[in-house]
Amino acid sequence: MKKILTIISMTIMAISLHAQETTLQNVEQEDSTIAVIAYFCKDDTMEYLRRQGKYKVVGNDTTDMGNITEKFRIAVTDSTSEGYKMEITPISMEVEGGENNYVIKMAQLLWNDLKNLRCRFSTDELGRVQHIENWREIRDVLKKSYVLVFDSLYTSIPGLDSVMPRKQMEGLIRLGSSTEDGIKEQYDELEMLFGMHGNEVNMESVESDDISEAGYPTHTLVESFYSAQTDEYDREGDYVIQARTDTKISFDDMTDLMSSTFGVLFTGEASDSINKYVNMALEEKKEGMTVSNHEQYCYSYNGWPKLMQKVTEIDIAGLAKRIEYDSIEWTFRRWGVFTFPEEEDKEKDL
Repeated sequence: MKKILTIISMTIMAISLHAQETTLQNVEQEDSTIAVIAYFCKDDTMEYLRRQGKYKVVGNDTTDMGNITEKFRIAVTDSTSEGYKMEITPISMEVEGGENNYVIKMAQLLWNDLKNLRCRFSTDELGRVQHIENWREIRDVLKKSYVLVFDSLYTSIPGLDSVMPRKQMEGLIRLGSSTEDGIKEQYDELEMLFGMHGNEVNMESVESDDISEAGYPTHTLVESFYSAQTDEYDREGDYVIQARTDTKISFDDMTDLMSSTFGVLFTGEASDSINKYVNMALEEKKEGMTVSNHEQYCYSYNGWPKLMQKVTEIDIAGLAKRIEYDSIEWTFRRWGVFTFPEEEDKEKDL
């Protein structure tokens, strides 16, 4: 079982990209809506704590696959009628567990090269990210860093090159970070923080059944509301947008997608062998996959993100579950014009 889960887990990222849709941004606009708009000022500063982790559940056994904790700062360097100039500065990164998780190992190695590099980006007047201003600088740093990352990865896993050729894998990774859009994907915290800006959502619950762009049946529930003031940091006008999306992937679609992924990652014989093993393991179940996404986005009245949370639960043919969580919560804020008179710099303990 552990072997099949290890193999299947390597396709989770690809499958999730097909199955997950940003349904929040597709809600029809109504009269009673909440608009996510940035009312930022020059020199506004926010510091955030990001936690990411994964668990694997097989029967009654739960395995912690490791977690990453990052701190970073976002500051507005300029504000005009056309939008905002901003920059994100890394502060710290800690890793726990995940001794056998190569993704965590790669993230830690990349951090060492990126920790002194600021990402400068721009948004439109609503707060939607438009450009990474220094994406070429970041690309060049990543190119050098990937050499060290793959040196470490392929040295620590004997025989990896025979089933997953380094040249092939390194080419795929570099291709994904060779353009501005690719660099945006590297800084996925920007999408999580500002991806909803410029959108309006209905304040009443909206429930729907649809077919995703990838062709999978999807059920979605979206809710939004003004949040109650529960502590000294909350203000009137703060709001919350949350959604749950359940996507069903049939057995045939799941095996086809796995086969395509294995064909890209592995060499011919290894790909055939893995495909055969996976199909044999899943044949008895003949069940597909369910991907459930839980999202909650909490904003301050002026559009600054307060707490952004995503939990993805992937049920693999009833054999096992994989749970991934990602949260970003503010720890420090300094606002300009929109700061309350009695409120100075705010810092809180999490």
